Amino acid sequence: MSAETEFHSRFNTVRHNVPASTPSFTLACNVYSRIPSSAHSASHRPATPPIIFTHANGFHKEIWEPVIGRMSAKWTAGDMYAFDCRNHGDSAVLNQDVLEDTFNWYSYAEDILKIVDTFGLKNAIAVGHSILAEAMRPGTFSTIIAIDPTMFPKSLFENPPLEDNHMGQLTLKRSDRWKDRNEARSKLLEKKFFKAWHPEALELYLEFGLKDVVNKDGSTEVTLKCPKYQEAICFAAVGGGVSDAFDRMNELRIPVHIIAGANSDINVAELVQLKVAQCTYGSSVFIQGTGHLVSLEKPQETAEQICSFLDRFAEAEQQDRLKARL
Repeated sequence: MSAETEFHSRFNTVRHNVPASTPSFTLACNVYSRIPSSAHSASHRPATPPIIFTHANGFHKEIWEPVIGRMSAKWTAGDMYAFDCRNHGDSAVLNQDVLEDTFNWYSYAEDILKIVDTFGLKNAIAVGHSILAEAMRPGTFSTIIAIDPTMFPKSLFENPPLEDNHMGQLTLKRSDRWKDRNEARSKLLEKKFFKAWHPEALELYLEFGLKDVVNKDGSTEVTLKCPKYQEAICFAAVGGGVSDAFDRMNELRIPVHIIAGANSDINVAELVQLKVAQCTYGSSVFIQGTGHLVSLEKPQETAEQICSFLDRFAEAEQQDRLKARL
């Protein structure tokens, strides 16, 4: 049984297309729910808070499935939501005729809030990019788990326009068309970047991050659902978004837990400490043997750390409720 088949034997996936915060855009969203093992368990479903998973630049919603599949039954008993940023994954396909030449990270935050409103979510747990959304609407989330977050103080970060942006220019130079998924897999595994990924994450990237295309001569290829120009403009747009997110962390009145890669080139220990210090209720943990793409490289360890934090968070909440009654 393949990893994907095994995952879908345990979780039901309902796919939705919902309006984005900008009316001309649509968001592709997956809702995952654990399949009950019996009629009894189905009728006694615990009141687990909903969890929203948001992906990083260049990826897509399904990339979270290896993590979700490894989380404890306690924390996957409720509904879980993962959606594609408006210019990524299936959302990029839906919006291909209205994609813009610029990107604003606040639009991602607004779209997170749109998902919350569309599904009527209360006290949701956020995993991934969610700092700006909570800052824009305090009380949206009960807690945030940030995975090696790309947030920097303005004093440490300079972000040039696309024509001078190093990451943006590297993205524009990347290959984005292959004969088929087998060739794409072979070519990607020649890169150190993709070699570090867990095999399940890579297969999900090939399955859901690429789409089939028919050329004018009738030949077929596969290409990125998220056009590489769209990924590049996201890198060029991070200046305001990442510094604003850092600055606004001190506005949050909920726990913020950072899970960072011990070998991350984005989050050295001193910077993680700086981010934690920005939070009213901040904490952090490092996962050994991984870099910036923590959840893609180490889904088991990421799932364990998410659940470990949520266990502590739930225990603290219970203690607070007990104290309030005394």
